[in-house]
Amino acid sequence: MLIVLPSIISAIGVAFVVVGVVVNQEIIRAVFLSVGLLLLWLDVFLTMALMRRALRTIDRRLRRIEARLGSGDD
Repeated sequence: MLIVLPSIISAIGVAFVVVGVVVNQEIIRAVFLSVGLLLLWLDVFLTMALMRRALRTIDRRLRRIEARLGSGDD
């Protein structure tokens, strides 16, 4: 799920950008390009947030393991 959601958002964003470039009407072009680029930026921020969450989870697990094993400096 962590990889699928940003990929879907990115694919929809790319599709909107492509439609915006291909369509020959100004209003539709502007709307589709704006929405497509917004979705691509949303993909970047969502990916960063998910990565941050995953790294924090890994960091918590490592702290628990280190606490169980002791510091090793004794």
